Amino acid sequence: MRVTVLGSGTAVPRPDRFPAGYLVQDAGRNLCIDLGPGVVRRLAQVALDLDDVHAVLLTHYHTDHCADVAALLFGLRNPRYEGRAPLRIVGATGLRALVGHLTAAWPWLAPRGYELELVEIAPGTHDVLGLAVEAIAIEHTAASLGYRVSGSNGAVAAFTGDATWCDALVPLARDADLFVCDSAFPAAAPGPGHMTPAEAGRAASRANARRLVLTHFYPECDGHDLLAEARVEFGGPIVLAKDLMSFELAPGRPPA
Repeated sequence: MRVTVLGSGTAVPRPDRFPAGYLVQDAGRNLCIDLGPGVVRRLAQVALDLDDVHAVLLTHYHTDHCADVAALLFGLRNPRYEGRAPLRIVGATGLRALVGHLTAAWPWLAPRGYELELVEIAPGTHDVLGLAVEAIAIEHTAASLGYRVSGSNGAVAAFTGDATWCDALVPLARDADLFVCDSAFPAAAPGPGHMTPAEAGRAASRANARRLVLTHFYPECDGHDLLAEARVEFGGPIVLAKDLMSFELAPGRPPA
């Protein structure tokens, strides 16, 4: 299983960090987690055609995590994609309303020549493209989900989306080979609705995660040693996410 960071930034534009987006690839299956503004363009940079986007998981419905749903749907209107396999978009309650509002405002987003499956889920384990995906309620919005994706080789990648500290982070990241965690603000300038690197480290430590990836950085993080903050709580490998960074996962082995 491979995980690629498509966007490690936020709603505040940065030249090197697009808003939230990740790509999970496993045995020919391509699953996006969040589609912040510009993330669809990142797919081209990793040589993934829109025809090969099989499913999208949305953690919540803030625009820095889902605005490029519109870009994806509009791109798929190109005649070359007629007859493609169904596209499945998965999220918490509110997904159908979100896409309904988009297509009401922009009727040309409506699918043409392919099937769009909108799947609203509750916390629990779900089959997505034949992969086991566990959705866990996370504290951020009223309908925020973290995702725990189990690969065909047994590797596990966990994604918080946006989060504040909550007990649910521990089962989300339990023994995960890769734990991708909101670390939006440094300890010196904490922000509402988000975590600090130390909190991310604490969650990784309590969950016995094998590797921690700090992500979703606001400009307030500039000039702060985020790795050092996280290391106070977590003694395992820690990485600062960068756009287009990839990890090859195998169970029980540090990601390459």
